[in-house]
Amino acid sequence: MSELKTILSGRISGGDARALAGGDFKEELFQLLFDDDKRTSNNAAWVMTHLPKTADAWLAERQNTLIDEAMRTESTTKRRLIMNLLDRTSFDPENIRTDFLDFCFNTMLSDEPIGVKSLAIKLIYAQSVHYPELLEEFNTALQMMEPEVLPAALKHLRGKMLKK
Repeated sequence: MSELKTILSGRISGGDARALAGGDFKEELFQLLFDDDKRTSNNAAWVMTHLPKTADAWLAERQNTLIDEAMRTESTTKRRLIMNLLDRTSFDPENIRTDFLDFCFNTMLSDEPIGVKSLAIKLIYAQSVHYPELLEEFNTALQMMEPEVLPAALKHLRGKMLKK
């Protein structure tokens, strides 16, 4: 077992996550994102959210793999963390993945936690911004969300997105 895997298989602090993210472990962290041990893979995702902004292009190169894992994982924590990573990337209008767009629409209207739903909303917008017909569908879906029953965070994000 690698030293990094040993560290990630236990409890790690925020300081540990920042320190690991500042090291030269990106590739190994990325591989450990797919580890069979849930704690190890969740911790790898968490550490990756602490990568410096200079790593955003590196993340973008792995966008499709991250999308696949966000849709595949059964860990809500890992899904939220990966969606945070995806939120740091830009979506090429020529290569929008309709499976992921559908996943985000379904997640937005699901019973997932607020953090996951919020990220799904942001990612729908990031993918739809270049297509008026997708923005119209997004607008319709947002309007279907009844503000009076939404938690404050989702109500705020809904209003912000409707203004865009």
